[in-house]
Amino acid sequence: MKVTSAIFAIAMVVLGCAKSSVEIVESTKTIKVDKIPLDQLCITVIYDNTAYFEELKPDWGFACVIDGPEEKILFDTGAKGDLFGINLDKLACHPREISKTVISHKHFDHVGGLTTFLKSNSDVKVFLLESFPKRIKESVEKAGAALVTVSTPMAISTGVYSTGSMGKTPKEQSLVITTDKGAIVITGCAHPGIVEIVRKAKKMTGQEILFVMGGFHLMGQSRDEIQAIIDEFHQMGVRSVGPCHCTGNKQIEQFREDYGHRCLDIGVGREITGIDFMQ
Repeated sequence: MKVTSAIFAIAMVVLGCAKSSVEIVESTKTIKVDKIPLDQLCITVIYDNTAYFEELKPDWGFACVIDGPEEKILFDTGAKGDLFGINLDKLACHPREISKTVISHKHFDHVGGLTTFLKSNSDVKVFLLESFPKRIKESVEKAGAALVTVSTPMAISTGVYSTGSMGKTPKEQSLVITTDKGAIVITGCAHPGIVEIVRKAKKMTGQEILFVMGGFHLMGQSRDEIQAIIDEFHQMGVRSVGPCHCTGNKQIEQFREDYGHRCLDIGVGREITGIDFMQ
């Protein structure tokens, strides 16, 4: 699916229950979007280039666990399965507590730990882009896990959605979490462009963007180029950011200069909860 061809009609639906919802109509596909309470959400970084706590080991790659009101979802698995497992264990998250796994794209630093993870827990649904190599899909099925292929935006869980396939090479999916305080966007490497991903998330949900975190893929870009992206973020109403992984150290520092305390430090072991957005 090309982003430029997507047509969204967004209608607010009033429900006679605690949760409010939005319906997204994209061509002939309708997705019901629920807003989960922000205070029932916790995002824990399992794998990253830097460590938030010294006892945890950093490495090039990214992974995080989204602990929502219904279940735990793993987003990416880093590069090395053994290191991923060590960090998961130190953070007191057992693999069998995870019920769904979403892989952003096919690069080793995001899919490298998947096989090892599935040896510890194959009773999961694994969401891969339809464009993923056959060998990766077959490895998931061989492990006994349920494979779900993704092409267009779809629901992963209550309040958690895939953007669907974006970009060209490599194609990539990001996660969008819809809360009662705004939408949270989590990216693996943002190869399709971080601004394009955030713009799509905003269009998908009709929500203000509370937080954008993950790899922004900005290494090597100039201060002027980064400032243009920051300006776009402000225009789209992005309240807080958490750039990490492939964003680049200088580029992360520039986000920090602009966003101040609303630029959260990300590293292995960092837990992000509603309290992080109170100020």
